[in-house]
Amino acid sequence: MENMPSEEMIYDAIVVGAGPGGCACALFLARAGRQVLLVDKAAFPREKVCGDAVSGKSVGVMRELGLLKDLDAPAHGVIKGVLFGSPSGKEVVVPFPNAAGLDFAGYTLRRKQTDWILFEAAIAEKNITIMQKFNVDSVVKDEAGAICGIGGIDGMAPQKAEVGERFGANEEAGASKRTFHSRVVVGADGSGSAISRALGLPPVPPEHQFMAIRGYWRGVEGLSDNIELYFIDGVLPGYLWVFPMGDGTANVGLGILFSDMKKRKEHPNKILYNAISSYPSLARRFKPSLQEGQIGAWTIPNGSYKKRNAGSGWVLIGDAACLVDPFSGEGFGNAVSSGKFAAQTIDEAIKNNAGSEALKVQVLQAYSDKVDSILRPEMEMSYKLQQMSRHRFLLNRFIGKSATNPKFRQHIVDMLASDEEKKKAQSPLFLLELLLP
Repeated sequence: MENMPSEEMIYDAIVVGAGPGGCACALFLARAGRQVLLVDKAAFPREKVCGDAVSGKSVGVMRELGLLKDLDAPAHGVIKGVLFGSPSGKEVVVPFPNAAGLDFAGYTLRRKQTDWILFEAAIAEKNITIMQKFNVDSVVKDEAGAICGIGGIDGMAPQKAEVGERFGANEEAGASKRTFHSRVVVGADGSGSAISRALGLPPVPPEHQFMAIRGYWRGVEGLSDNIELYFIDGVLPGYLWVFPMGDGTANVGLGILFSDMKKRKEHPNKILYNAISSYPSLARRFKPSLQEGQIGAWTIPNGSYKKRNAGSGWVLIGDAACLVDPFSGEGFGNAVSSGKFAAQTIDEAIKNNAGSEALKVQVLQAYSDKVDSILRPEMEMSYKLQQMSRHRFLLNRFIGKSATNPKFRQHIVDMLASDEEKKKAQSPLFLLELLLP
C-alpha cells in the first residue's frame, strides 16, 4: 500500500502531535521535499478544548500554507478589536491592528474545524505518512545518545482501504508495539507532551501554567466583532473571556494560574458561573442565553517559563515547548510559527548534513535562536503585563482611564501593534501617566 508507515525506513522527521504546530511543521517539511511521519494518539477529526481564536500571527502562516481561504468555509467569526472589562465595571473597546491582507485582525473558529483543515492538507501531501491512534511511550537513542526515533503502541483498527492506505491502518485488529526511526523527532504533542517526558525534561512549574475551562452559550446578547476579556472580582487573579463564534454562539471561559487555583476552594466551573451572573453587563447579556454541551478543561503552559526546546535529534514546538502567550493565553499563533521555524531549521540542517544520522544539537540550535529572537520578546512583555494585571487598583485605573481618555486609549492600540510600545507600559513615565488624573 502507498504511504504505509515503515519501521525499516529512516524518515527525515517524525512529528509527534497532529495539532496546528505539528501539521504546520510537517507541511513545511513535506513541501521542501522531506519525508515525514506524522503521528497522533487521537483519530481525526476530533474535539479540542480551546478558546478558538486564530490570531493575526496565525493568519500569516495559514496564508503561507495556502489554507487561509479554507478558514472562510465553515461558520466563523472575525476579530476586529478587544473589549476590556475592569473590576469596577468600566469597559473599553480597543481596535486590533489588521492582519496583513485582511480588513480584520483574525478569526474565531472551532478548533475541531481549524485542526481538520490543517490535517486534511497533511493527508494530501505525498511526502507525509500519517498514523492515528499511535501512543508514543518512548524515544529511541543512538550510540552517542542522540534521539533517532520513537516507540509506541499502534492502536489503529482496520478501516476501509481508501482511508487505511493514507492513515496507516493495521492489517490485523488490536494494538501492537512499533518503533520508527528518523533524523529528528519533533515534539508537537501539547502541554502533556509524551516526548518531553521521554526526554526527562522537568515539568512546568504551577506558577507558569494556567488552568483553563470553556463552554459554549447560544443567544448571548450584544456579541460583536470584538473578543471580550474581563479582569473582574471573583475571577482575579485571572481573566474571563467571551469570544463570538459567528454562528450565534459564544466561546466563554476563564484562565487562572495553577498556583493561584490551589489557594482557592471553589471549583473553576462555579467561578465561571458566579462571574457571569454577578458582573452587571454580563448578567444582563447572558440572561436570555442557553449553555450548549459541557464545560471542558485544559492546561496552558505559559511562555513565562523558558523550557529547553532542542537537543541532538529532537526539538519541541508549540505548547510542548511552553510557547503560549502569558497574558492572553493564546497559543495557536506561536504553535504554527514555531512549527514553521522548526521545519526551516530541519530542512537547512539536512541540506548541510548528508547521511542518515540524527541531527546534532549544534545544527538544531538555530531553531531555539529563532524562537528566542522572534517569539520570546513578546512573551516576556506579556508576562510583565500578566503580573501587572494581578493588581485590582491598576486594572481599574488602566481600563477606566482608557474609557475616558482618547490619548491614553491610543497607548493601548499602539501596544497591541508593537513590542516597543509594550515596553513603555513598564516604564515609570507610563505608570505616572496612569496614576495622574
